[in-house]
Amino acid sequence: MLKKDWPEDFKRIIAITYRFSAGWRRIHNPDTGHDVADNLTTTEFTAAMLAARGWTNQEIAEQMNISVNTVKRHLSAAMQKLNVQHRQELSRYMLQ
Repeated sequence: MLKKDWPEDFKRIIAITYRFSAGWRRIHNPDTGHDVADNLTTTEFTAAMLAARGWTNQEIAEQMNISVNTVKRHLSAAMQKLNVQHRQELSRYMLQ
């Protein structure tokens, strides 16, 4: 609704979100020193973080308003960029 009815406001909100998330990705896990997450797109990062917190693909899809197949594609891309093979590794990487 916001995108359709107020396109300029929507663009501004998206721009702010991307700037915020880019900075947060760099510092989200200072204990491990991992900085590879900065290579993820905002959507990949969001899907990976929700998956790492135990959300199912269906729950992620509903939250992000995308299809389950799109969630799988974003998670696959994130896991490939992070060089992890399993969702459990993703959880350890993103949260510990």
